[in-house]
Amino acid sequence: MNNQLISNNTLNNLQINSVLILTKHRLQIDFSIEGALSEYSFPKVRKRERVNELWKGTCFELFLGNTQREAYYELNFSPSLGWNFYYLSTYRSKVEIFKLNNNPVIEIQTSEHVLKISFVLEIEELFLDEFDIYNVATILLSQENERTFWSIKHDQNVPNFHNRANFLKIK
Repeated sequence: MNNQLISNNTLNNLQINSVLILTKHRLQIDFSIEGALSEYSFPKVRKRERVNELWKGTCFELFLGNTQREAYYELNFSPSLGWNFYYLSTYRSKVEIFKLNNNPVIEIQTSEHVLKISFVLEIEELFLDEFDIYNVATILLSQENERTFWSIKHDQNVPNFHNRANFLKIK
């Protein structure tokens, strides 16, 4: 599933695309950002580990759900290699860290005007083919420490990545 993300404000200095690949036990999400990268702040690469509150800085997000259930999952990951995978029992309920047996692979490629980041996870604990809706999003921190919100769709220009009205069907 290929998507172009749009900003919730008037920014048009970047083009952000995502590609989501789901199989029964494998999740891969790739993001590509092209444009005025120097206007944004990207964290330095550290070690790959679970980190909470990545959304306070530059991060990438994936939401997976099923139209027959209220519960859904949220994946966050960062160019710092920080990541986390959460379970939410209802809309915007308290997040629970979803335990996984495997660690993800996060790969980053950068140049002056392009950043590509890929997140791959082999998941034995979920049947990924049971999900039928998703949303992808990016939060970018500007050099002025202002967050910009990018997603497939914005409801009334208010960033709400959890809102199922903004989710797309998995085909």
